[in-house]
Amino acid sequence: MVLYILFFGLFSYWSMPAALHAQSSIQGRVSNVDTGESLAGVNVFLSGTKIGTATNLNGNYRLDNIPAGGHRLVISMIGYKRQILEIVTGPNENRAINFELTPVVYEMPTIYVGNLDKKWEKHLAKFTRLFVGQTAHADSVKILNPEVLRFGTNFWGRLRAEALAPLQIENRALGYHITYYLDEFTHNGSRTRWDGEPLYTEMIPTDSAQASYWQQNRREAFYGSLRHFLLALLHNQVKKEGFRLYNHREGVYGFSSNSRYHISGRRLLRKAEENYLRHLNFFGRLEIIYTHDSEDWNFVRWQRSYHNGPRGVQTSFLELNERPVTVDASGEILEPYGATQFGYFAFQRLADATPSEYRPDSFIIAE
Repeated sequence: MVLYILFFGLFSYWSMPAALHAQSSIQGRVSNVDTGESLAGVNVFLSGTKIGTATNLNGNYRLDNIPAGGHRLVISMIGYKRQILEIVTGPNENRAINFELTPVVYEMPTIYVGNLDKKWEKHLAKFTRLFVGQTAHADSVKILNPEVLRFGTNFWGRLRAEALAPLQIENRALGYHITYYLDEFTHNGSRTRWDGEPLYTEMIPTDSAQASYWQQNRREAFYGSLRHFLLALLHNQVKKEGFRLYNHREGVYGFSSNSRYHISGRRLLRKAEENYLRHLNFFGRLEIIYTHDSEDWNFVRWQRSYHNGPRGVQTSFLELNERPVTVDASGEILEPYGATQFGYFAFQRLADATPSEYRPDSFIIAE
């Protein structure tokens, strides 16, 4: 048996200080790059959040209640080239950022007219399974404008997708309307990856029963998720929040049970350049077991499991594509493709995604 000794001694642990709950703001003006004229009605939002607005008649905007961490600031308006600015904000920071948008010409007929034939419908069904997911909530998610999607395939089992306009999506399981600017989507038969800019808007419930239903589903989606795990890791509450961690080191014949060792969350983080950021680093594969909930039958079918039924815990795996990756105070990995998720984390997709600032009322981090 080959013994792998994990050298994590260089990593010390810092819990996120309470001061980081202080929030910041961004304000500025959006104008036409050619004329300098102010642009009204421009959509300005932070990707993956509910934080968004539109510019006023003078082209001015303001975003408040921005948590410390990394964000993608998106500036979008029909007839102009969309801009995306990656920023990192600290607590109690007030920043001024102006934008100049470049006019572009869209051929509108190409957006809504195409060969929406049976082959396209087959690709749409596959895209929906891969993008929205196959959890119990997925049946309640609907893409309202699928006609803007175009698909391409190179080899058997591979699928590429592009959206010629923002996807408009309703999640009636969690109570969100999502405007999704899809930048990239690829599936190669074994792995799926995508990148894009979602903006969440809470839907208005018809009654108190629907409001309670949405709140319950949001709680279920949050607990056991990657964000839940990273927040527990940041605040040194991995065990309290129901997670157990193991490290797998890859040998000559891949990963095996002989290379699996228990590891403490304290060993995984070190301080980054800013007080509200942390570097996450490990080698091999991190196994993350969530003990406060069990698998469901949809997951068993999704992974074509050979065991008889759902297990009493949820098991996920994480591999780093670059080391280290940066985690902000909201539990977000800043590098778009910095890590690959397997197991339960990979099973939960858009149907179970909540805005990055969402926290259940029952989720309390002790400072």
